Amino acid sequence: MRVRLASLGLVAVLGIAHLGAQPPASLAGTWRYNAEASDVGGTGDGADDSGPMTLGGFGTAGRAPLGGYGSTGVMTPMTPEARKQRADLVRELVQPSRRLTITQDAASISFTFDDGRTVKYRTDGKPEKHQAVNGVVETETRWKKGRLVRETHLDDGLSIEETFTLVSPRGLVIETEVLGGIGRRKPVRRVYDPVEDTP
Repeated sequence: MRVRLASLGLVAVLGIAHLGAQPPASLAGTWRYNAEASDVGGTGDGADDSGPMTLGGFGTAGRAPLGGYGSTGVMTPMTPEARKQRADLVRELVQPSRRLTITQDAASISFTFDDGRTVKYRTDGKPEKHQAVNGVVETETRWKKGRLVRETHLDDGLSIEETFTLVSPRGLVIETEVLGGIGRRKPVRRVYDPVEDTP
């Protein structure tokens, strides 16, 4: 009898936990960047590329933009070419896409960007390599409390965490935070509006 009661109790606990689990949101659709509603400007069209890459706290004017700092906080020597490639990669990763198309299923999610590239991410939280325009990065993507969280790791201990959240009325918010390196950077909130299909 005690074994049976214990089994029933375990089933009840698992059932409650299952009911409390928040299912993934449906981010599927085409989204347009709303610069006015977002924390920072930048349309991803190169408008911000002429000066130091500050982008709402992503980098500091007068320093190498996010480049060269390892996980220990010690500056690692970089050639001018490597510094430029590094800056281009980080800029690519933090600049908002003007238009974003998302498709998803139970095991993965895909993003189609302005330039036509489509990148597919597994949502099981396991590391995987991706070829960006300016380099190779490692990502981990998972659902957390109904939100999508994507972590992009660079080879010197710096990482970029993006959280994708649906808001009401219908909208998509992407909060981006740079982790590692020197100092703490304030997360940047980007807002996307849905692109309605026209008949």
